[in-house]
Amino acid sequence: MDINLSTQNLITIHYPRKAGGKFINMVLALHPNILFQHEMLAKIKIAGKQNILKSFETVMWTFNKKIQTGNHIEFDNNALSGFNRIHLDDDITADEKLCNKLWRDLTNQQKFYFIMTDHKDGSAFRRYTKRKILKLINYDWILELRQSENNEASFEDKLVTLSNPYTFDMSAVKDSKLFVEEIKKIFTYLDLDQLDDQTVFAKHLEALRKAFLETCKIGMDKLDD
Repeated sequence: MDINLSTQNLITIHYPRKAGGKFINMVLALHPNILFQHEMLAKIKIAGKQNILKSFETVMWTFNKKIQTGNHIEFDNNALSGFNRIHLDDDITADEKLCNKLWRDLTNQQKFYFIMTDHKDGSAFRRYTKRKILKLINYDWILELRQSENNEASFEDKLVTLSNPYTFDMSAVKDSKLFVEEIKKIFTYLDLDQLDDQTVFAKHLEALRKAFLETCKIGMDKLDD
């Protein structure tokens, strides 16, 4: 099966490294129609065996593992697809050469959204012309917490013009109510139904928001900018 470059279910998320984008990826995966950046977990959800509670527990596992190990824990592009943005920067057709079967399958289905990150200038996934785009802003406070040498101004200067992106305000992570509303707006942007039990959803989001703030600096000193 060929990769469907016209898929409308790919989401690319744009932000500089260490700015919290992987946290947003994981939170979005609470939704039954959005997959984790992990091949096994994606297959479990596709099979209908990962409800909101299981998804919540999966994200909390990463935070608990950070505390236990002192390392930064996250799911990444390679774990889902077999390739990442760097491969595409070097060879725009690297996805065709390196991707796993799941990636080909995902581009040819319409039920589940799947997420890839693009840290550089936003052009790595340009062949996927109908992708959805999330552009993170106001993340400088996270970079400062993590003592990253990245800065918002230099990243914005390098970013190519993105087609109809949804702009996600990372300052909302500081506030319980604003964070819930921002995540719900992304679901609306993706034309997804809101979760049935909003009370449970808000409870899980709040627990994850607090866990991110409590653990966001763990392991950052071991990563390169």
